[in-house]
Amino acid sequence: MDINLANLPADEKQKIELDKQAAYAVWKVVNNKAESSLFEQEAYALTEWQRDFYLQCVEKYRAQPEAFIIPEQEPPVS
Repeated sequence: MDINLANLPADEKQKIELDKQAAYAVWKVVNNKAESSLFEQEAYALTEWQRDFYLQCVEKYRAQPEAFIIPEQEPPVS
C-alpha cells in the first residue's frame, strides 16, 4: 500500500516530523554527540500535545539503543 505523505492532514505530518526529531535526538545522545538534556530542551519548545508525542517517541527509541550505535570502522588498508 502506497501512501503519499504530502496528502496527510497537517497534524499527521507534524507527528511524523516529531518522530524523526526524536529518533535523531536519541541517535545523537547514544553516540555521545549531545547530552541527555537534549530531550528536555527540544520538548520545552513544543506545544503540549507535541511535547507529549515527542517524549513518547523518545522513550520508544531509547528502548532500542543498539539500533542507533555507529559501528566501529576498520581503518583502510593501504
